Amino acid sequence: MQKELDYYPTNAKNYTVDEWILMLQEKDCFTPFLQEAIYVLVFEMDGKGSAKQISEITGRPYQVYNTSMAQTVKRLRKKGYTFETDLRNKSKKERYWCHFFNGYYEKELFIWEVKDSLQEAFMKYIGKFDRDDALTYDNELANEYETIEGMKRHRTHYQIERNSKIINIAKKEFIKKHGELFCEACNFSFEKTYEIEFIEAHHILPLYMGKRRTRKIDLIMLCANCHRAVHNKKWIDKPIDEFLEYMKNKSIKY
Repeated sequence: MQKELDYYPTNAKNYTVDEWILMLQEKDCFTPFLQEAIYVLVFEMDGKGSAKQISEITGRPYQVYNTSMAQTVKRLRKKGYTFETDLRNKSKKERYWCHFFNGYYEKELFIWEVKDSLQEAFMKYIGKFDRDDALTYDNELANEYETIEGMKRHRTHYQIERNSKIINIAKKEFIKKHGELFCEACNFSFEKTYEIEFIEAHHILPLYMGKRRTRKIDLIMLCANCHRAVHNKKWIDKPIDEFLEYMKNKSIKY
């Protein structure tokens, strides 16, 4: 007999699917890290898991997900959405997770379970991206990923790669570390070749088919050719390290 879950009591409001969709569509409100956490929970962990378990998959410190929820709630409040304040008894600090998840303890881990209405809204939100918009980058996706789930994964991927704020920060940090922008796979430099400061950013988002491989998700700088290649069906499901090693062994270098 399945044990009934003992959910942590909160006074958080239960939003409808349509209300969540409106919030997801608000510009610069739902942080990329919170979207990433929901994505991992929904597509990789059957809708529930702890912050540390999410961290083991993404490679990010689990604290960023707590912070991202606080940021999202504060931003949405400024937009006029009502989120009841739910304070911890001892510390009197606000619980932000309760607005997005149901929570319960399981083997000394505190589990976040994505609320049904948010999960449905999130999947619809991902699905709203036009199919042609995703396929303009790589028309082979239609043949390689015919399932709805596969397309949703890639749409999420493209959405993250289009987030200019994340990309700009990553490029500035890359320049600070290396002195210039160049392709991390083939070393091609737009600046040296064309005298323009340009590079594309690829977000490493593993699909984790079969046994999961714990790795750090990050932005990697690639030239247009290499970026196109890693989205090709030959490389799309392989760890980025394999592509980088392949390019490292190629005789042609810029």
